[in-house]
Amino acid sequence: MKQVIMVLSLVLAVASAAQAQNKPKKGPLPGAGIDWKGDFDAAIKEATARNVPILFHAGKDG
Repeated sequence: MKQVIMVLSLVLAVASAAQAQNKPKKGPLPGAGIDWKGDFDAAIKEATARNVPILFHAGKDG
């Protein structure tokens, strides 16, 4: 009976240590560090100067 308790406690200790190591690391939020443009004309001007495409997204609630 003592051996069973020892084995169970060892398994629990190893499982908790393994679970603690598998926690995801928190990084920056998506979109952090991006200079978002609220004005379409300013976005076109910068995209033309940098020779990069523009991503335009329009959404509607409901």
